Amino acid sequence: MRPLVYPLALAFAAASAALAQAPQSPISAAEAAQHVGENRTVCGAIVNEYTAATTHGTPTFVDLDQPYPHQIFDLVIWGDNKDDVGSFPKSGKICASGKIILYKGRPEILLPDWHAWYIPQGSASAGSQ
Repeated sequence: MRPLVYPLALAFAAASAALAQAPQSPISAAEAAQHVGENRTVCGAIVNEYTAATTHGTPTFVDLDQPYPHQIFDLVIWGDNKDDVGSFPKSGKICASGKIILYKGRPEILLPDWHAWYIPQGSASAGSQ
């Protein structure tokens, strides 16, 4: 009986490790505030985009699901990263992955490059992609 315990314990440990590393399902823009500090994928509809041309770093803010001034979640593309982010859609559904941070009490993800975002399957984008 004892020789069986060790292989079963190894199998259980391997299965637990695999489950712990399984990718998490995307969350909505409305849920993002509950996951500050976590690396997550957030999905929502692009409803507004604004580039602060006179602000240091020239950030572009992309509001998901609710437009400014009542935005619930932003994607931020800094001017230095615009080329790396690539051709970002102007409308449609989008998903972005990264660490959710708070800025002035609102959750956001900073997009460093094109690997950080995607258009979900089955979603059509009217923007340039």
